[in-house]
Amino acid sequence: MARTEHQMPNVLRRGKRPYYYIRYRIRVWECGAFDRKEKEHRLGFCDEITEREAKRLRDEIIRDVNRQVFELPSRIGLADFARIYADRHYPTLTLGAREKYRSLMANHIVPTFGDTPLGDLGPGPVQDFINSKRDELSWWSRNDLKGLLSGMYTKAAEWGFYTGRNPTVGVSLGPKQYKRKKYRLSDEQILTLLNELTADVQLMVATILSTALRITELCWCRAGNIDVMRGSLTVQEKYYRGEDGDTKTPGSHRVVSLGMLHGLYRKRIFGLQPDDYVFTDEHRLPFDDRALLKKIKPVARRLELDHPGFGWRTFRRMNLTCMQEGEEAVHVFDAMAQAGHSRPETTMRYMLLGSGSQQRDKKVRELQERWLPDNCAGSRNCRCCLSC
Repeated sequence: MARTEHQMPNVLRRGKRPYYYIRYRIRVWECGAFDRKEKEHRLGFCDEITEREAKRLRDEIIRDVNRQVFELPSRIGLADFARIYADRHYPTLTLGAREKYRSLMANHIVPTFGDTPLGDLGPGPVQDFINSKRDELSWWSRNDLKGLLSGMYTKAAEWGFYTGRNPTVGVSLGPKQYKRKKYRLSDEQILTLLNELTADVQLMVATILSTALRITELCWCRAGNIDVMRGSLTVQEKYYRGEDGDTKTPGSHRVVSLGMLHGLYRKRIFGLQPDDYVFTDEHRLPFDDRALLKKIKPVARRLELDHPGFGWRTFRRMNLTCMQEGEEAVHVFDAMAQAGHSRPETTMRYMLLGSGSQQRDKKVRELQERWLPDNCAGSRNCRCCLSC
């Protein structure tokens, strides 16, 4: 919280024609920091006003000055605070989060609210801002915008730049809507795609289809993380576009089974040191996920499998979907552990299930046999009502 100041300067006199004046300090924002500057203010000539009147004028002026000192931190423009926020907070984030925040800040928040003082932004303008992005951004991107603004005001309060209520409180995003349709690949399409890929990319895609690993986790994979005896892979970190880092969530630290792929991994890590990366480019550096996707996209396009949103998440989604299908479908919490999610709701959003699992379909039929009249049971085209 900002420290308040109280000034009450003495009324002074000077000049050949004497006049009353006061000196006081003000705080100004310059070059990304607050600075103190002394200011002098003339109250009037001594032959025109009395000292008592001069003191009354001083009190009126200093009252506004003291109030300005108290409110000044929240008068900093949002664009100026965005630079402070970036310098102090971004280094604590992962590379992916930093890139996303910089993009949202530069393309959306600063152009809209850059000249607005922190203390002047309220829930109304924020709600209008979120609503204006409905046709441009997905629900999740708008949620990121709201979260970034909320985080900025939280840090502003912690660092003494803001003392009011967070303006994102009460702001609604509306019902969840997806900008892109989620597509599902058939077994034949998956086999065709895998057969057209090079050996490195084929093994990586097959691994994600089998284990639901994130591509950043697979790029980080080192020879020492492969247990050839048990046929498993231990996930401990991630590699994202040139930077090693911790996994996305604590639940992402996990062990996944390689199944029938363990033989290929056994051959691949033969002769490697435990700290050597399993998948590397020509410079012996871990693959960049974007470079790998450029090898997959042309093949998918040629096979007419490409669609908006096609990428690594497509393969991850296929694994989680298929794990929830069939009579021996795994529990959602098992699928959550497989994906490395921290909440089952996140796992459920990945899945592309039909009208229901086979267990639920079986239960529906059992209830229908118990409750529906004879003239309804077994008739697919029945339009029965309560009176049938």
